[in-house]
Amino acid sequence: MPNRPQSATTRRYQWIPALRSMVLTSGFTLIELVMTIAIAAVLLSVAVPSFQSVIRTNRAASLTNELSTALQLARSEAVSRGKTVTVCKSNHMADVSPTCNAAASWQDGWIVFVDDDRNGSRDASGGTTETMLRVGQPSSDTAVITGDANFANYVSYLSDGRSDGINSQDGGSLIICVAEQQRTIEIAPTGRLRIIPGTCP
Repeated sequence: MPNRPQSATTRRYQWIPALRSMVLTSGFTLIELVMTIAIAAVLLSVAVPSFQSVIRTNRAASLTNELSTALQLARSEAVSRGKTVTVCKSNHMADVSPTCNAAASWQDGWIVFVDDDRNGSRDASGGTTETMLRVGQPSSDTAVITGDANFANYVSYLSDGRSDGINSQDGGSLIICVAEQQRTIEIAPTGRLRIIPGTCP
C-alpha cells in the first residue's frame, strides 16, 4: 500500500515534541539554581565591603581637597592683599553674616575672611564687619575634623604667607577622619601644606 503524503497540518506539528524536549533540557535544575545563588552571595560578601571602602576613601579625599583649597585661598589672599586672612570653624554658615564659633567643630563648616584686627575672629573692625571671602560646608556628614592645639579654632595667614595660630607661628595640623580613612593636613610655619594619608584610630 503506497504511503500517503503527509498533510501540511501534520508536518506543522511534528516539531512540537522536539521543542518541548529542548525547553525541558535547557532549564536550570534546583541544584544548579542553589549553587548559582550561593556563588552570587559569596561574591557580594567580598565586593560590598571593598566598595564601601572605596566610597570612604573618596569622601576623605574630597573633604581634604575642600579644606585645603580654603587654606590655600586664605594664604593667597593674605599675600595679595597685604593683610591677615583667617580660616575659622563656624556653624553659622546659613546666617546673613556668618561668624566664627569656638564651640563649633571643624566638620560643621568654616569661613574665610580678611582678619583686619588679627584676632582670629570675624567681627566689626573700624565700624564695618570684616570682609568675607568664602563659606565652606563639608561635603561629608560622617567626617570628624580635629585641629591640634595651635589650630584648634582657626588658621591665620599673615601678609607674607606665613601661618599663625592660637599659640604661635610654629605651624600645626588638621586631621580629617572618615571611618578608618585619615588625611592629615600639615601646615608648615611658612604656610605651605602637605597632605599625609593614614588610618584613624
